[in-house]
Amino acid sequence: MGKGFAIGCAVAGFVALSLSAGAAGGDDFDRWWRPELDATAAAPENHKVLLENDEVRVLEVRIAPGTREPLHVHRYPSVIYVESSPHLIEHLQDGTVRDLGTRPAGARWLPVAQGHFLENVDSFPLRAIRIELKKAR
Repeated sequence: MGKGFAIGCAVAGFVALSLSAGAAGGDDFDRWWRPELDATAAAPENHKVLLENDEVRVLEVRIAPGTREPLHVHRYPSVIYVESSPHLIEHLQDGTVRDLGTRPAGARWLPVAQGHFLENVDSFPLRAIRIELKKAR
């Protein structure tokens, strides 16, 4: 599956989800976010900006097998299209650890949440496209 298809699926997911889910996170969108914790600043090896304007920021997200990304925060609600989904462990800013297992490829809605880092405990990389919705706040 190519990047163009993944981005197209993520955009379609964005339209459907943004119409049905609305903005998430209440009045404290920036509760966890600080510039130095932004995904592109704190984990630049894992988050590459593909497009950014006043409406959206599109990130390519990659986590190599057997690695952890640094702690980071996403400031905006998002739609993510996961192209390959290895077994992941999520570590949250408050110390909570969640075994996410493996999930099917596809689009998902991600509301604003506390900082996290993912650990890829599998033998293949995580590959995803994340569309951050700047005006959904």
